[in-house]
Amino acid sequence: MKEQYQQFLPFLHQRLASRPRGFDLFSRELLSAFVRAFDDNTKTVYVSGYAFPTELLWAFDMVPFDFEIACNNLPAATSGHGSTLMKISEGKGYSRDICAFDRLIIGCQLDGQLPKGDPYLTSSYYCHGKAKANEIVARSEGRESILFDVPNEISSASIKYVGAQLEEIAHKLEGVVGKRMDLDRLKEAMRSSNRSRSSLLEINELMRCKPCPWDGVRAGLLSLAAIFWGSPVQERINGMLLREIKERIEKRTASPESSRILWFPWVPVQQTNIFTILRENRVSVPMVEAAYVWWSELDEDHPFEALARKALENYMVGPADRRVKSLAKMAEEYEVDGAIHFATPACHHENAAFRLIRDAFRAKGLPVLNLEGDMTDERNYSPDQTASSLDSFLEIINERSKNQ
Repeated sequence: MKEQYQQFLPFLHQRLASRPRGFDLFSRELLSAFVRAFDDNTKTVYVSGYAFPTELLWAFDMVPFDFEIACNNLPAATSGHGSTLMKISEGKGYSRDICAFDRLIIGCQLDGQLPKGDPYLTSSYYCHGKAKANEIVARSEGRESILFDVPNEISSASIKYVGAQLEEIAHKLEGVVGKRMDLDRLKEAMRSSNRSRSSLLEINELMRCKPCPWDGVRAGLLSLAAIFWGSPVQERINGMLLREIKERIEKRTASPESSRILWFPWVPVQQTNIFTILRENRVSVPMVEAAYVWWSELDEDHPFEALARKALENYMVGPADRRVKSLAKMAEEYEVDGAIHFATPACHHENAAFRLIRDAFRAKGLPVLNLEGDMTDERNYSPDQTASSLDSFLEIINERSKNQ
């Protein structure tokens, strides 16, 4: 893994030097973080970046490593050959019913590709499978797997409960790095996070413009950079993207659009024909659910309570009705003509909410396509079936537009 990412970094350095772009900066910083995780002189913390308030981690001299994102960005996975790595874990008895992400992670671990972690940290929400995969990887190194448990309601009691866990995790991190946490550094990380949040809110607002000034699919992929929340890296990425989007609006260089689609929940990592078909039909994706700001501004004077609230406010925590309302709000804000749900087979927690979401969209007269596929396992993805499903869906979108 380290060698593969090291080989790709010079290309990104060159691209940024010749034509600076926010997505290239994001890619370079993400791969650089993966490489640093292998350094014997660093303390590497395994973490679910998109499901943990990483601002806490930036108060320590540690390298956050999200093995899910790292493994899924390997050339084999992105090029549509992820099963070559998954077959390693499948050969050891891990069923194909398990999420492709987890089979890929365990395959990389069995193949000796992962860096050694210090603490192994994961979260109870989004995915139970990742927590188990984290435990498997931690156990293989003789390490403790720490579960960050976030309950299903927001209340004074739950904020206190989650905040106490974050304090306990901070104490564990102190033991790993051998020094006390600097509260001023934590507050600065939270201020940095708030600045990044403000710029992302501005990006979210500009994506409402018609035609859509940037690629919302790439905006969704930027959720992979969640390990940087609380660091200056996230501020630089957002700032560069914001300038690009404003420039496209001012120069009117955005691609023409015939219709607009809301995409949820996340974007497949492997190569597909989905977005080529959408572009050919002049369909824009102004918003992907994973790129939407759901959390409140952080109160640096009450850091653990604020970070606990951020975790509790995540749309994948709590009653599905909260997520339904959030998606319905996005549909109104971005004036979409329909929505696409990318349904991965093993994501039971997320798929179970689809019926509720579909019914809410139908009540607004908006069609929703349940597009079955897989994030990484090419064996669970059919280009022909996808093309057929999209063609039928786009016919409905076009007919709806004619009748309005």
